[in-house]
Amino acid sequence: MNKTQVGQHEKWVLYLAALGCPTLRIQVSDSESASLLFTRYRDYYGIGASDMMPGCGEVCNSSGRVVGHISYNGRAWDECGELMHEAV
Repeated sequence: MNKTQVGQHEKWVLYLAALGCPTLRIQVSDSESASLLFTRYRDYYGIGASDMMPGCGEVCNSSGRVVGHISYNGRAWDECGELMHEAV
């Protein structure tokens, strides 16, 4: 996730999973949409950080490599820990 937007040839997938909630894998086009979808999932289901399953918030490229993650507060981070998008 070293770019805020995905190139046309690559797709990112956001992984969402929490206790008592559906597990989702959603294609995203940029770090902003990943952040927004994560916070909507968190708020809709009313989950706390301790409810999140391992890997929840990870963003993977088309080969399955983790390229970033969304933290509980909705911030998007790249694989090097650099902030990509501030939560809204």
